[in-house]
Amino acid sequence: PTSRLGSSDAAFMKILLFDIDGTLLLTQSSGTHALRAVLCEVFGIQTPCTDINFCGRTDSSLFPEVLQLNGIHGTEQNLRQLREGYVDRLPAVLNQRGGVVLPGVTELLTELADHAEVCCYVMTGNLHETATQKLQHFGILDRFRGIFGGDLDADRRHLARRTVDSLKQIHGPQIDGETVVIGDTPADIACGLEVGATVLAVCTGQFDRQTLESAGAHLVHDDLSDRESLYHWLVK
Repeated sequence: PTSRLGSSDAAFMKILLFDIDGTLLLTQSSGTHALRAVLCEVFGIQTPCTDINFCGRTDSSLFPEVLQLNGIHGTEQNLRQLREGYVDRLPAVLNQRGGVVLPGVTELLTELADHAEVCCYVMTGNLHETATQKLQHFGILDRFRGIFGGDLDADRRHLARRTVDSLKQIHGPQIDGETVVIGDTPADIACGLEVGATVLAVCTGQFDRQTLESAGAHLVHDDLSDRESLYHWLVK
């Protein structure tokens, strides 16, 4: 992960870990279209197939499945070409397809940035590079102290454990009990529960309130637009 925070800076109240897609942003399936472009232009697949459930997955788990679905061997070289091609093409696809920052996100992040004892990070299934590209494209990259991406972990729970281990190296063990995961899928909720975090879920992705509550979220909102209430809940 990248971080702008030194290990000696341990004065904080909360660590907030935000998911990206469906939580902060909607990118009009830009990732899927970028993958299809790579399959076509790099691997010569005339009719690329991306009929996969991307929701809540890490790119590390998705890439081998994308290759297999298109009859391509999941060799190290092929996986590297898919990854590199995807990173190369995503910015142009984001520019073409557009997208939106979800309601309340910019305002809430701005208010949280004024709270010296809150540290906002991203924990996402996206590659670190493509997570950076998305946040930069929508102008909110500077709201986060670092990004923990799905480069290494096929299982989101492993990503959560690795993220918390890294944060303890930065901030110290006192983050236990002071971490909140914010996401839009049952996979995000499982991540948070895996590491003993409090979980805020939003219904801005593919899942409704009942599904997110049943998955174990501590609080569910339609979106992040109730800034005052959410701010106080997050920093309490």
